[in-house]
Amino acid sequence: MLLTIHHACCTGGSIVSQILASATNSILISEINPYKQITVQQRIQPYFDPTSILWHLVYNSKEISETLKLKYFLCQLDISIEHVKGLRKNLLLRDHTHSTFNFSDKDNFFMNKKLGSLFLEILGYFYESKSQDFDFTLIKPIISVRHPLDSFIAGRKRGWLKPYCGGEINLDNYCKGLLKFQKYMENEKSAKVIRYEDLCIDYSNCLIQTFSDLNIDYQIPSLDEINRIKVTGKSGRKTKNIALRERIIENVDNDLKKETEVSKYYQIYCQLNKYNPNYQDHQISKSI
Repeated sequence: MLLTIHHACCTGGSIVSQILASATNSILISEINPYKQITVQQRIQPYFDPTSILWHLVYNSKEISETLKLKYFLCQLDISIEHVKGLRKNLLLRDHTHSTFNFSDKDNFFMNKKLGSLFLEILGYFYESKSQDFDFTLIKPIISVRHPLDSFIAGRKRGWLKPYCGGEINLDNYCKGLLKFQKYMENEKSAKVIRYEDLCIDYSNCLIQTFSDLNIDYQIPSLDEINRIKVTGKSGRKTKNIALRERIIENVDNDLKKETEVSKYYQIYCQLNKYNPNYQDHQISKSI
């Protein structure tokens, strides 16, 4: 089976992916964008890698077209599926949602269709091209969310918020982008939602809830099994332990405190995911 996981930056996507991969007997391919630039000649020095034909091609010429990148990705996906089937495993694709989802509603298109998720549109195209006897099932996508104040603080510190906010970076625009993402994934793609905080508090129960109506075998993995999964990202978490960290109140400046009070979309997003909007309190509402 083919699983996909999607999330905004600074929302715990790396540890979520590790847990899902180890729970579902999956090989994880992490932070994928089929149209990402292959190399930047000014920053990367050539190195010995005799199987990376396209990397060396681009290094000594110019970036290949999006059409060729799509062909390249589909060939790699075909090979990946054949490989994991031989291993009797599933495949978990973690897209680089930060650069593959149309958070700010730009006029981006794939096959004459305006994009929500570039990644899922390409996967849909891949499956449409297959014959009826293709037996590698694509299950409902999974998205992970985190309290928007915590992810906003972390993303702002790293300068990563523009794709979510558009021209003006603030908490309201950020949550508006997150709402667009979640509503699209739930309403258009029937996505399952996992709260990062729930995984940190009790990942066993969270996995049971997530897979209760998905037709896939899973196990409750040990911490050692989770940490054996290699993953990119991990911009925030440096420890191998899984635990929910308290918010550092000092990171919530006076302007941000005011934003939590007046932001329409912040309140809507917190209500949707049953988060506590009060910056001084625990992330999860006490009524839940």
